[in-house]
Amino acid sequence: MRIPIFDLRVDEPDLKAELMGAFSRVLDHGRLFMGPEVEEFEEKIATNIGSRYAVGVGSGSSALYMALKACGIGPGDEVITTPLTWIITVNAIAACGATPVFADVREDFNIDPESIKVRISKKTKAIVPMHYAGHMCEMDTICEIAEKNNLIVVEDAAQAFGATLNGKKAGSFSLAAGISMNPMKVLAGYGEAGVVVTSDQEIYKRLTRLRHAGTTSDPKKNITNECLEVSLNHKMDTINAALLIVALKHLPEKRKKREAVARRYDRELPEPIRRQGYLAEEVHGRYVYAVSVNARDELKHFLENKQIETKIFNEPLACDAPVYKQYNNYPVPVARKMLESNLILPSHDNLSDEQIAFVIDMCFDFLV
Repeated sequence: MRIPIFDLRVDEPDLKAELMGAFSRVLDHGRLFMGPEVEEFEEKIATNIGSRYAVGVGSGSSALYMALKACGIGPGDEVITTPLTWIITVNAIAACGATPVFADVREDFNIDPESIKVRISKKTKAIVPMHYAGHMCEMDTICEIAEKNNLIVVEDAAQAFGATLNGKKAGSFSLAAGISMNPMKVLAGYGEAGVVVTSDQEIYKRLTRLRHAGTTSDPKKNITNECLEVSLNHKMDTINAALLIVALKHLPEKRKKREAVARRYDRELPEPIRRQGYLAEEVHGRYVYAVSVNARDELKHFLENKQIETKIFNEPLACDAPVYKQYNNYPVPVARKMLESNLILPSHDNLSDEQIAFVIDMCFDFLV
């Protein structure tokens, strides 16, 4: 039996029928971009996160870039972030003209607040924490550091939709946050999609402008598509918004299934395989199930020979990418250690009990 790391099929007849119905309604009204479903989707996301505004965009990459840009990040600014992340986190910073500064992480894969403190300089403008695999960063501590040093916090919540800490949702701790909804995420679009959330009205206004090539329109003043700043097309298509509305309705059931998989792994995986762990009062986002193990490459090879697909996350470190080596001025020993030991196990909501048991059994067999 082959067990994939992700399974994006839609097998449930009722869900498939709802999705096809939503698709058909968009075809009927014909507003294929920025149709009424986009606004409905934005309202539902803002309510879910607990923010005043949400702006649907074409990808999680666009979401983070626009969040940073709308918050005023630009040339001459330094932005502290993690090296243990998908390269888009850093690309979004650099695309704004700012300089990425890499802090180290802890053994739960998330950015270390103590490392943030020693990276702050006179040029530091913002901190971008990334909630690794859906596990919440220590946002209360990070926000305290930011407030003490007059810094902006912009969350990269790409992997953490639905995660909470002390009752607050990922994306609601910061001035603005970017969230991804590509097909691999927990709230999964059917193609690339993302959203920016904020409770700041001026940032919201700028986000709507950035989404539409930097333009604004005001029918009362007879102004149409007046370009006020340089940007590109970041609009969300209506079909994806319509399908995401359906996905959001079914999200509690999907999260329940992923939570059950993760909790079983927590209980039953052999101890030499280290779990990511949890903060007090945290609800994990359940994007993927991340572990660390000393003999990572050997375990990965063993499991793949048993037809169990695994994945090494975020390789190489962002600070080691050729384009960013010039900014690699600080040691990140824990990030290097975690990169060498991290492994993602199958944890999607289509896993059967038999498949979960087989993954666990094969991990035990590897250690015999």
